[in-house]
Amino acid sequence: MKKASNQAEGVNASLIKASPKRLFETLMEQTADRIYIKDDKSRFISVSHELAAMHGFKDRHELEGLTDFDLFAIEHAQQAFDDEQAILKTGKAMINKVEKETWPDGSITWASSSKAPLYLTNGELVGIIGISRDITAEKETQEQLAEREKRLREQNEIMRADYESAKKVQSVMIPGRLPKVKNLDLGYIWKPMTSVGGDILTFPRNPDDRLLFFLGDVCGHGVSAAFFTVLLKYFSAHAAEVYNDDPRTFLDSINSALSDRIKEGFVTGLGGHFSRRRDDGSRTLHLSHAGHRQILIYRKKERKITPVTLPPGIVMGIPGSEASAIHEIELEVGDRFYAYTDGIIEASAPNGEEFGTEAVIKELERNQDLPVQMALRALYKKVGDYTEIPDQQDDITILGFELS
Repeated sequence: MKKASNQAEGVNASLIKASPKRLFETLMEQTADRIYIKDDKSRFISVSHELAAMHGFKDRHELEGLTDFDLFAIEHAQQAFDDEQAILKTGKAMINKVEKETWPDGSITWASSSKAPLYLTNGELVGIIGISRDITAEKETQEQLAEREKRLREQNEIMRADYESAKKVQSVMIPGRLPKVKNLDLGYIWKPMTSVGGDILTFPRNPDDRLLFFLGDVCGHGVSAAFFTVLLKYFSAHAAEVYNDDPRTFLDSINSALSDRIKEGFVTGLGGHFSRRRDDGSRTLHLSHAGHRQILIYRKKERKITPVTLPPGIVMGIPGSEASAIHEIELEVGDRFYAYTDGIIEASAPNGEEFGTEAVIKELERNQDLPVQMALRALYKKVGDYTEIPDQQDDITILGFELS
């Protein structure tokens, strides 16, 4: 008792002596919550000033004897009545139920409502006590967020479907028709980093039916880069219709059509054709490039690969840029020609070290006795093992030819 007495020291004596009724009246007058007490017929016995003001009453006592049917539309009033009668029947409280409040003018608000059975000191159940808070703003915000999430999911589904469609189209388009030339074996790897990519490889038809090829790499990845591969496919096919054994003019024609359409970034490209087979089986490879200078040549007699750096040429997509001068390479039976985009040499190990040209040469030399397509597959697998991750870091395209 001494401890309780000490705890009471300093407490306002008037507050301690104030009647429970006065304290209750103060609460009902000043609280910002909507508090009410109802009898067993769901009639209001006492309400807070905030609740009365919500219904347009200046004096909270004016609500005494009214029910929700006098204040709300039938939809909400009936639900509230049913809830309260269930509480009176079961003695179980209802906590934080979200209620839709429909007003006589048709407007709608939302409230979080808690109701509990009200007992007298003798244990008699005489009504309920309730408290509610307006959560209309929160509810509207939640609904807006839910609607945005729904739209986002729908947009994601559309994008997913578009990606799949683009993937199917690009996989058919690149490389497209594969040429069949006697005594010239062709191999290639074309692997986008994502569903679609910015690398292109194509073998467009031309008047003299040369084995003409175009390898390109659009700056960037994904859908935006893939759109330009569609243009490049069209432009290269159009340029090939008048091909006159001049790969430089071929690339410049593509560049001329592209420059007005690509606003940012650029495209590196390599184009060329093989001359017809001579009596000894040899051929001449005629090349020009636009920012794609390095190729590899394998000489069967030396069983060695040599990197070849082509004459200077400027990337495509920049107004006024031009492809390199034509470079010719003599190839004999058993010799090979390799070209690739930078996704191979720039593939990085976990420590950040790139795979590099020397590793490409080493791997291709190691598999020089395999058919050209199998040698390219082995190189691609080697690069994947080197990075130690399942996903590519860039689009990868490798092209190989062998004279047979």
